[in-house]
Amino acid sequence: MDTKIVYRTDELENAIDYLEQAACYYVDSHSKHRFKWLMIALHGALYGFGVLAIKGSNASATVYKPINSKRLRGLREQVAKYHNESDERYIDMFIQPEHGKLLAIYDVLDKCQDESYMIRFVNSKVLVITEDQRTAIGKMIEFRNQFAHFKPSLYAITGDYNKDIVIPVIKVISELALESNNVMYYEVEQKDRVEKAFYKILKHE
Repeated sequence: MDTKIVYRTDELENAIDYLEQAACYYVDSHSKHRFKWLMIALHGALYGFGVLAIKGSNASATVYKPINSKRLRGLREQVAKYHNESDERYIDMFIQPEHGKLLAIYDVLDKCQDESYMIRFVNSKVLVITEDQRTAIGKMIEFRNQFAHFKPSLYAITGDYNKDIVIPVIKVISELALESNNVMYYEVEQKDRVEKAFYKILKHE
């Protein structure tokens, strides 16, 4: 019997979805939890498009942390037992980069500002982050982490977070998604969705 797929996504669709959710919450000024979901969605979009901009054709060399020796030893033991095999070179073919962990968002952004990772095509561009944008990214990451790992507490946000956080972060995401020329859109509809999401936010700036 065929198994029905109830959800399908990939790294590009995931990044686009986060961006679209950020746009939805940006224009929904009446949402009680607008700020929380904006921080979560912006983080996902920034991280997602950052990974797409640097991953190239060999993600194991760009966006994954090296597998530490203890973890690698455990994986080799599992594969050796399953395949009844002792040749380490053969065993290592079954250990995928996905067994490691993705780089942290700050590490991804560092690589986005590094020519050796970003200049992959003739028209590729290195990400340039201003001090204001860097400050906004730091605040966004801090808020997102607090919401993702929420401790029992009372929380209140004051200030113009659209101006201080959302717009500067959106402009960095736009540079990665549309101006770095490193993100490959395999369908015109995907790039159209990205452009519409940015327009939805920036027309309300």
